Amino acid sequence: MNLLLVTERKLQRRTAVRYQLQLPVIFHWNDGGEHTAGGFTCDVALDGALIQSAVCPPIGCDVRIEVLIPSPDISREQLRIQCSGKVTRAVSHSGGNSFGVRGFFDDDHITRQIMI
Repeated sequence: MNLLLVTERKLQRRTAVRYQLQLPVIFHWNDGGEHTAGGFTCDVALDGALIQSAVCPPIGCDVRIEVLIPSPDISREQLRIQCSGKVTRAVSHSGGNSFGVRGFFDDDHITRQIMI
């Protein structure tokens, strides 16, 4: 019975569908100094993302992420979807480091860039 309750709680924590997408990401944070680093998404949802990177911002830190989406055609146009949020967790494992960001992606945070 306890296992069922734990499973239900885990399912209830996720409020948005997660998509397992591995896309390049640039992230910025300030913990007394300005920092910028890069990595790749492991999964993405409308309310945040899980990011794999050599560097992880501290838990609780405000972070701004930019997910880079390559052009599906030869126009060389690149989409950047931005999200501002908080780092909710950080994990170190044999394959590297990853951290979770809770924030919201929306249409107001989509920019287009032409790559030359």
